[in-house]
Amino acid sequence: MRTLGEIQPGQTVGRYEFLVPIAQGGMAAVWAARLKGTRGFSKTVAVKTMLPTISDDPHFEQMFLDEAQLCARIRHPNVVEILDLGEQDDLLYLVMEWVDGEPLSSIRRSAAKADGIPRPIAVKIVAEAAAGLHAAHELKDDSGELVGLVHRDVSPQNLLITYDGVVKIVDFGVAKASGRTAENTNAGQIKGKPPYMSPEQALGRDIDRRSDVFALGIILYQLTTGKHPFRGETDVITLQNIVSDRPIIPPRAYDKDYPKPLESVVMRALERDPDKRFQTAGDLEGALDRVFPPSVGRVRSEDVGKFASSLLGPRGEERRAALKEAIRQADERSLANDSQPSLGGELGTTVAPMPSSPFVASAPMHTPLSAPDRLSQPSITDITGAPLSSPETPFGTQTPSHPPAKKSGGLLWIGMGLFVFAGLVGGALFFARSLLLGQDGSTAAAAPVAAPELSSAAEPPALPTPPPAESGEAPDTVDLADLEVEKAKPSGGTAPVGRAAPKAAPSKPAATPEKPEAKKPPAEKPEAKPKPKPKPGTGFVPPPVTDPGF
Repeated sequence: MRTLGEIQPGQTVGRYEFLVPIAQGGMAAVWAARLKGTRGFSKTVAVKTMLPTISDDPHFEQMFLDEAQLCARIRHPNVVEILDLGEQDDLLYLVMEWVDGEPLSSIRRSAAKADGIPRPIAVKIVAEAAAGLHAAHELKDDSGELVGLVHRDVSPQNLLITYDGVVKIVDFGVAKASGRTAENTNAGQIKGKPPYMSPEQALGRDIDRRSDVFALGIILYQLTTGKHPFRGETDVITLQNIVSDRPIIPPRAYDKDYPKPLESVVMRALERDPDKRFQTAGDLEGALDRVFPPSVGRVRSEDVGKFASSLLGPRGEERRAALKEAIRQADERSLANDSQPSLGGELGTTVAPMPSSPFVASAPMHTPLSAPDRLSQPSITDITGAPLSSPETPFGTQTPSHPPAKKSGGLLWIGMGLFVFAGLVGGALFFARSLLLGQDGSTAAAAPVAAPELSSAAEPPALPTPPPAESGEAPDTVDLADLEVEKAKPSGGTAPVGRAAPKAAPSKPAATPEKPEAKKPPAEKPEAKPKPKPKPGTGFVPPPVTDPGF
């Protein structure tokens, strides 16, 4: 078991980071800690750890575990909520809600130096404590039966008063309940603080919720009179006073102005016979609500908070400032280091932080990538569980599936372009042939016209003003045109489809070049309608992917 000297601010236990030590009791120490989550979430909590002097005792360890199991099921604003229970490096810890306040014992001591606690405020504090105890006493198991929970340690040290004026009951470590393991192993053992024990508790008899009512009666007597009804020079004498038949001095013996209704409530709560007391803490709360007449204004929680701040306000501000400074230093450490030091790390044991730990500033799996090779193929396979069949992109993902779809569309556009191109060539040939026929009435110039027209239509971007067809250029342009024109011919031949070609056309390939040169204007018409079609065989280049889809 780790000692308190080995716990330092900045160390983590489970999901919690120690910040500032708060208090130390007979069985445990309390630290202010924080739970840090994602997106700036942070929650301050109180972490209770067992003292090393009793940590090796299985009985006290079981009491620690029983406290967590019992209190985690109590839901009431006047009972401190239990949030978590854990163990790390042989250190048992209990996580509770953070209470920004002071124990009633500190407030009572500070008030004793002045005029004491005003009675209305004292009544309000005990009434809220009674409400929280009644909720604990009414705790039921899964079958709906009462577990018979008894706090057994109701005292000013275990009543916290927040600076907002809310009473919180803490420390159910010695609580009694049916089925509790630690209770079965130490039957008959006296537990609790002697000055606040009931007679049956001091005598080791069976106790129930009425024992806690007696303890609240002692606190109410002490707060409203400034004196303890049974206090002796030693704890033994105090216990003898509690169990004796000596009459209790009534509060009005100290102050004649003490309200009679309040005195009646106090004396009934302090009845040594349990059957004569308030049978429940709820009954005590109801009686306290009626001790003052309706003409007296009711004390609110804000009034209690103001009174606590007037006594111990600087102490609370000092604690909050220390906590704020500890959080600032923790944030700086979180930015400077990839992970927080753990208790095991202090002792030479390497404890790797879990990926879900809220105190890991930057986990390796979230490292930003600046190039595709920052994340290798095997690492992607490990994360997704399936190998990749395509290269990674700079985003660390597979190549999007959009480019293959674009290529299929590009081939379609190429085919359509070739078809349109063939139609234009055929129309140009037909138009040129018609002009030639209209000029000299012969069909001998039809074949020679095809080469210049095809050459002009095949390469319009490179030839803004097509020169006369040369014998060296004709084979290149004719070969490409022939491939395209032949697709529109039902059979072999050089004549275009749609009009019967004269048989004399194939027999006169050597036509005079003057006639095609004289018909340059018709050849410029295909150039007037250029279309940015990709060259055959080059393929379609898809546009760049600007939105990868995430």
